[in-house]
Amino acid sequence: MNQSKRNLFILSALSAALTANLCNPAPQAAFAKSRPSKVKTTTVESKTQTKADAESAIRSQLSSLSEAATKADAEKMASFFALDGAYINEDGVRVEGRPSLKEHFARNVRPESETAVKLEPLVIRLIGNDAAWIEGTTTRQNGRGKSIDARFTMLLSNQNGNWIIQSATESSIAPKDSASRLTELDWLVGDWVAEQGNSKVRMTAEKVGNGHFFHLRYVITKAGEAPKIDTQVIGWDPNRDQIISWHFDSSGGFGYGKWRKLANKWVINAEGVEQSGWNSTATNVISAVDKNSFQWQSMRRTADGLTFADTEPLTVKRVSQ
Repeated sequence: MNQSKRNLFILSALSAALTANLCNPAPQAAFAKSRPSKVKTTTVESKTQTKADAESAIRSQLSSLSEAATKADAEKMASFFALDGAYINEDGVRVEGRPSLKEHFARNVRPESETAVKLEPLVIRLIGNDAAWIEGTTTRQNGRGKSIDARFTMLLSNQNGNWIIQSATESSIAPKDSASRLTELDWLVGDWVAEQGNSKVRMTAEKVGNGHFFHLRYVITKAGEAPKIDTQVIGWDPNRDQIISWHFDSSGGFGYGKWRKLANKWVINAEGVEQSGWNSTATNVISAVDKNSFQWQSMRRTADGLTFADTEPLTVKRVSQ
């Protein structure tokens, strides 16, 4: 591949990466151990204390479960279920048994760096001394306040003073449309710029289609060459349950990308076809620096079957909102 093709490929990958601070923050329930409660049954006063102790232990457990959800410790979360415990998620998918639960949580729960997950009980109903029924809400707390993601119910059993999850079910408060799925992209609206050698990319992003899509325009300039203008459209794919994008470059090439979040990084799997017919792929990684800048790096790059070295981390800065 000649030098101009390599530069074009790098800039195309950069264009896809500039939109990658996305997520499909589907709400998740988490489950953790609590302190054992004291059992007293000899007097009426003792029974009242027993109920208070049990409720206190359950609330303490839910607080610990919330911490486990925020940290996304899949093994610990699964250990708080009975061996044959079951969890039904918002889509009605049933997962049963500790090994399957651990695998499910590892695959679907991500650590929260800026949001605290909380399980808040609304009803705690004790059934004798050995069982409890809980109804509550799954909420998220961040700098903008608290939002309710889902409702949950749990059936717990008291095993030697330790409350264990027998079954748990989550249900959505209200179905989310594609526009609400894209709210994590609101930070993107405005102008951004990145430079690499004698090349410069300026990106402008705006909401279109009543917020169901984002339209991005890239102006790519390079010393001694006419400016190039690329276009990108971002939307929500309900079948894949994730944010995706389509991009079209000024040379006639086009491509497709999909995103996933790992800790505080975004990983974008991008693939495309150049005007020449060459197929290209790349894994782009976005690392947040602050609200007005991030670092981008393109890795595992290929074009027409040839492999290219990873790029150096590139800083992308906000120009205006």
